[in-house]
Amino acid sequence: MSQIPPQGGPNASYTPAQIRRNRLAFLGLVLIIAGLVAFVVLGPHDTKDQSATLKAGDCFQNIGTDKEAKTKKLACTDPHADYKVLKMDKDGVVDTFSCSDVPGTTGSLTQMGPRGSFVVCFKENHEKGKK
Repeated sequence: MSQIPPQGGPNASYTPAQIRRNRLAFLGLVLIIAGLVAFVVLGPHDTKDQSATLKAGDCFQNIGTDKEAKTKKLACTDPHADYKVLKMDKDGVVDTFSCSDVPGTTGSLTQMGPRGSFVVCFKENHEKGKK
């Protein structure tokens, strides 16, 4: 009669020191992953869009793209403040309607989202870099 080896249970080939080392390695890996996730979620975000906080007279830099603009509000004399807000239309949806009556407008930014929509009418900032 042949014997069937026992199934399940811990493998006797691992010593308690090896099991402890494997557990510590696994715990370290979990802590590293948790730290990376926390950094991504809570870490510094320089790319936060400040478009909704702009008002007439503010200056800003586009830190996004032409298709997906993200603004960073700056002092008008800052060398990176490329644009100056002429009008903020909190109820605007279509930039051609919101900005057509604003003299000097050279561009517009329209955003629509769950918090509402708005249009920013702006021009190039001529105070840029002046002290």
